[in-house]
Amino acid sequence: MGRESGPQFQDRAQAGALLGRVLVDHGVDRRSVVLGLLRGGVPVAAALARQLGAELGALAVRKLGVPGHQEVAFGAIASYRSRRGRYLVPWTHRHALDLDPAADLEEVENRAAAELDRLAELFADFAPDLAGRAVVLCDDGLATGATMLAALDVVAQNGAAETIVAVPVAPRDRVRSMTGASTLIALYAPRDFSAVGAHYANFSQVNEEEVEKLLREARDARNSLDSKGPD
Repeated sequence: MGRESGPQFQDRAQAGALLGRVLVDHGVDRRSVVLGLLRGGVPVAAALARQLGAELGALAVRKLGVPGHQEVAFGAIASYRSRRGRYLVPWTHRHALDLDPAADLEEVENRAAAELDRLAELFADFAPDLAGRAVVLCDDGLATGATMLAALDVVAQNGAAETIVAVPVAPRDRVRSMTGASTLIALYAPRDFSAVGAHYANFSQVNEEEVEKLLREARDARNSLDSKGPD
């Protein structure tokens, strides 16, 4: 983006629209599926999908926080069309096991899995078939990348032909590679990264009602376009 201080994005929708323009230049088209990671990734994905004219869906993810330090992820889990993805951050997970009984980490994962299943069921109507299709995975940014890696795992299990990770911001060392992604696109990749929210003027919480509204609006718009047929 060319700036090293201050917010780079007004909000998630603006960031998604900017990403959409970049993906159009990369040749991504309306035949792809755009999936937003629940919940903050959906406003980004909705704006991106609008630019492409692509189908929009939602993918449920949950971070696994270290007991007593929930902001530190030792891993993440994801769910899509009855399949489950999982990723453990190697060093953090090993360190957590040194500090906490394995049963405590298992309990964290069990609680996260219950919430994951609730989210996946709630948004099950917005989970397009991925088999043989190009998939664009969106979040509002990457920090550790744990939730995105869990999402990549479950998308691969659902038979995606290729997967592009598209995010507004990520640490510079994270954009070099991400296992399971054919391409990783980040609009802004600072060397000194603090938090995703620091790069937005408006980084308010995204609730489930807002997510459902965006998904329904995108589906209605695409159905309307499809009903008109080719020009």
